[in-house]
Amino acid sequence: RLRVGRLRACTTAATSSTSNIDATITRRTQYQDRQDPGDDLTATAPRTIAMLSTLFLLLYATRETVHALTAEISPTVSYLLDKGCANDTEIIDHLLFESALYYNKHKLPSPQVDVRIEMWVQEVSSVSELTQDFEIDLYMNEYWTDPGLAYDILNPCQGNLSFDWAVMQNIWTPNTCFINSKKAQLHSSPFTNVFLMVFPNGSVWSNWRIKSTGPCVMDLTKFPMDSIECSLTFESFNYNKDEVFMRWGDPPLTIFKPIELPDFTMTNFSTSNKFQLYAAGYWSELNVNFLFRRRSGWYLLQGYIPTYMTVFISWIPFYLGPKAIPARTMIGVNALLALTFQFGNIIRNLPRVSYIKAIDVWIFFSPPLYSSTSFSTPLQLFITSTPPPPPNFHSFPFSGICFVFASLFELATIGFLMRNEGKPATKSTTRITKNSARWQQPSICKNDNQRKSKNILYCERLDNTSRLMFPENSLIFKITVVFTFYNFIYWFVYMKQAWDQAP
Repeated sequence: RLRVGRLRACTTAATSSTSNIDATITRRTQYQDRQDPGDDLTATAPRTIAMLSTLFLLLYATRETVHALTAEISPTVSYLLDKGCANDTEIIDHLLFESALYYNKHKLPSPQVDVRIEMWVQEVSSVSELTQDFEIDLYMNEYWTDPGLAYDILNPCQGNLSFDWAVMQNIWTPNTCFINSKKAQLHSSPFTNVFLMVFPNGSVWSNWRIKSTGPCVMDLTKFPMDSIECSLTFESFNYNKDEVFMRWGDPPLTIFKPIELPDFTMTNFSTSNKFQLYAAGYWSELNVNFLFRRRSGWYLLQGYIPTYMTVFISWIPFYLGPKAIPARTMIGVNALLALTFQFGNIIRNLPRVSYIKAIDVWIFFSPPLYSSTSFSTPLQLFITSTPPPPPNFHSFPFSGICFVFASLFELATIGFLMRNEGKPATKSTTRITKNSARWQQPSICKNDNQRKSKNILYCERLDNTSRLMFPENSLIFKITVVFTFYNFIYWFVYMKQAWDQAP
């Protein structure tokens, strides 16, 4: 700026010198005309030539001085001087001082301000089922036109001007916000992350980086094969649609990278706009919805696979024999406790909903038990000494808890029947009826003391029935087949519903 001032001073001095020479020549000419108007023009010619030569030399010196000064200035400044445009400093002085005298930041720039919104998603930090919300980092872009900030009349050298948060406090803004957010804050690392750009025609672009926490709508009926939808609603807090009309830009939303969390993956998003009625009129509202699909890998490893193993372990007591009551009791009770612990470990991070979830069906529920045939058969035989009725083929105990509980019930029945085994025989314990004789297997031992008792024979039959689920001849209906059939139905139903909701 100092060099430019020197250049302007030299130019002004040269101009003043030229004006003084012209004035001197004029005065001398007038004086000679008054003194001797009849003299010949040849008398004044030498003096005129001398003055013109002096003027030429002065102009040449001025031109050389100007070239010398401009050679010391940077090429950018030299270009701006030759172009004759206004630099950023002059424009900023004009906007902050000259125009500020007539600018009112509380007045609408136009009767209805058109505000265009664009959203840039940087990151989604978390999605919480307990609080039913999500945390997102994003950039909000707002575009509008304010004629009071136009400076194209100054012939600016640059196509735009950039400002910070402090200047933004002194101009009109649409005062937009997320009306459904639980909390929101501007990033300030290391300063307030707000960007403002003003264009020569008065167009304004504001960009601010914000962390917001918004609500989510959850339906855990299909948990853990479910999806969660989260939303944000954006509007002007002070102006209705007649004053500020808000609309989505093109494109309305941009995601910088694929959003993947440990538990969720963003699969889709959608935008919409509507007019919301309040007491002071209709407001323009812009809505954005994010769809997150749950990643089920953790639940398979921590829930479903351990359940399979627990159920399989609960079948081991069927092969231990009637006399291994302590071992069978330990295995059955531990299997039930392990299954209960696994279920509690999964649901402790879920909200306490009152409806049934898919994980509940897997752990607890099943179709109606098959007419209590498997459970009533041993007691009925023990009490009435009649053959067991044929089993009902219409339903089976399918879920994990039901399988484990069935094995425990069978263990309790065997323990009850074996309660007197090893005690001295009495008439009540040695009496055998004709109907119960068919349940005794012929013994290969010739000594009656080595022959198996009625209770041991029946317990072995009960174990065989439990292994096969149905009478000995129907081997196809083993427990593994029934459990496999239940798994097919379970996964087919819930996975089909999950895929139907996929975008």
